Amino acid sequence: MSEQGPGSGTYISARRISITRYNQRMAQRVARRAHLDEQAIAVAFTFNNLLTMMVFGMAEEVSKFIPAVGGFVDLAISLVSFYFHRIVIVTSDNVYIYRDLPFHIPGRQLAAYRRGPGLVRLGSPNSESGFSRFIRRGQLTFHDGTVAFHQFLWIRRVQYIEQEANIPAGA
Repeated sequence: MSEQGPGSGTYISARRISITRYNQRMAQRVARRAHLDEQAIAVAFTFNNLLTMMVFGMAEEVSKFIPAVGGFVDLAISLVSFYFHRIVIVTSDNVYIYRDLPFHIPGRQLAAYRRGPGLVRLGSPNSESGFSRFIRRGQLTFHDGTVAFHQFLWIRRVQYIEQEANIPAGA
């Protein structure tokens, strides 16, 4: 579908993937916690840099496979590493990045962007090796250079963010 944008250009607002109801409900909860008066569409819980994503993200994933105490280990890692977590949320009009507090409570707002074409890019444009491209496939790079890193194994949530953030508000 094509829509008229500001100026004389048109925007292509094609949705390749549909956002799960679970992610939409989670986005609504996070938006309420952030005191946003906009309709939340998608949310992703990311890290502030590649190193913390590799260390804490992998530790969180591995801890889930530990019988009996895995949930407690995952919670402990999350509490220790929350300073490095970021919440990226797409609403009907904007995209926000928040510092994450324990239990996915939005802390200080770090950035706010108006939705539109070219706002965010998924993956790294500078990755040369296959390994680097794989590790950085969950990397969200915003037009102003702000970067957030999502776990490279489960990247569906950042795919939602990229898709919806690059569609103009109201589309």
